[in-house]
Amino acid sequence: EWSAGELFLLAARLTTALPDTLDALESGRLDLTRAKVLEKETRDLPEDLARRVEALLLPGAGGTPWDGPAPRAWRQRVDRAVVRADADAARRRRREAARRRLVRSWVCDDGSAELLVAAAAEDVAMAEAVITDLAHAWPAAGLDGQRLTMDQRRVDALMEVFRRIRDGRDLPALPVRRQREIGLVLHADTLFPVSSGEVGQQRDPLGDPGEIRGLGDTVAVDPVSAAEIARAEMARGVALNVLLVDAAGAFQRLVRLPRTPAGGWTRESVGTAVRDALGDLPELTAQGYSPTVAISEHVRARHPRCVSYDCARGSRRCDLDHDQPWPRGPTSVTNLVPRCRRDHETKTRRLVRSRLDPQGSLTTTMLTGLVVTTRPEPLPGFGVGESYGPGCTEAESSAPAAA
Repeated sequence: EWSAGELFLLAARLTTALPDTLDALESGRLDLTRAKVLEKETRDLPEDLARRVEALLLPGAGGTPWDGPAPRAWRQRVDRAVVRADADAARRRRREAARRRLVRSWVCDDGSAELLVAAAAEDVAMAEAVITDLAHAWPAAGLDGQRLTMDQRRVDALMEVFRRIRDGRDLPALPVRRQREIGLVLHADTLFPVSSGEVGQQRDPLGDPGEIRGLGDTVAVDPVSAAEIARAEMARGVALNVLLVDAAGAFQRLVRLPRTPAGGWTRESVGTAVRDALGDLPELTAQGYSPTVAISEHVRARHPRCVSYDCARGSRRCDLDHDQPWPRGPTSVTNLVPRCRRDHETKTRRLVRSRLDPQGSLTTTMLTGLVVTTRPEPLPGFGVGESYGPGCTEAESSAPAAA
C-alpha cells in the first residue's frame, strides 16, 4: 500500500509540477531513480520553485543515465539546488529535525543489539570522526589473536569509553588528527558576505548553501546555518582550510591556516594569510610510494568519497590508490584517488580499468565494456544556479572566484 501510494504521488507530481522531468524520463535521458529523487526533494517546494530547480538541473543530467552524474552525486546536486531555491524553508526543516534528536536501541534476533543516534549532521560527523580516531588507537587484533576489522575496532573503542564513564575511570587519550578531513565547506562569500558596492554581489545576500562532509553522502546546509557553524568552530580556535579554485570552480589547491589571529578571521585577514602562505606550499609530488600529508589532504579535498561509481564510502576511510601503478605512475595528486578497499582490490585484480584526468575526472571501463566517467562535484558557490555556477547572471559570472 505504501509503495503504491508513493508511485501514485510520483505520477501526480510528474504530470503536474514537473512535466519536463516526465519528458526526460520518457525519452530515456533520466532513469526512474533520479526522477524519484528530484520529485521527492522538491515535494515541499511551491510548483514555481520546483520547476525552477528542474530547469536548472535537467540540462546537466546527460543524454542517458550513464552520461550524467551518479545517483549519489545527482542527489547532492538536487539537495543543494533545493536549499538554494528556498533557504528559509531549509533552515526551518533543519531546526525541526534538531528538535527531533533522539537515542533509540533495540534487540536483534542473534543476541546483539543496535543503537541509533539521530542528531545534527555536523555533530554526527564529529562523533564519527572521534570514534574512528579512537579505533585507530585500538589494538588491531582481538584477545583470540584474530585480526579485527575497522568496524569491530570502532565498536570496541566506543564501548570502552562508555565503560570508563560508568566506572569513573579516566577516558582514553585521543590521537587528534584535525587536519585529516574537511568537515564543513562553504563559499567565502557565505562566511564573509560581500557589501553592496562590491563586484559580484550575489542574488541572495545570505550566500550559497554549504555542505557537510564526512558521512559518506554530503549534507546540504542553508547559508545562515553554514555560516553560524563555521563561526562557532572558528571561535573554538580550530584550523581553517582554504580551498583555492579557478574561475570555473575547479579545485586547485588546499591552504591550511592553523592559527586563528586575535579577534578572529575576517575576509581581509584570510586573504592576507593565504597570499603569505602561497610562497611556501609543499610539493604535491613524492619520490617514493607513500604520499605526503599535503598530497593526501589535497586528494581527499578534491574527492570527498570513493571515486568508484556511486560508492558511498567517505574518502577518509579509503585507500589512496595510484591510478597508474607505482613506479610507472608517480605518487602525485595527478595519479592518486581515494578508493574503498573493495573497489581498490577490484581494480588491482584488473576487473576494471581506469584513467584519471589531471583535473580529477575518472573514466572507468567495466568488464562488460561499459564506460562511465565520474567527475568531482562543484564546490559550494559553483553548483547549478549558485552565485558563480551555471545559471548565474552575467554580472555574477564575471566575479572573482573564491572559496
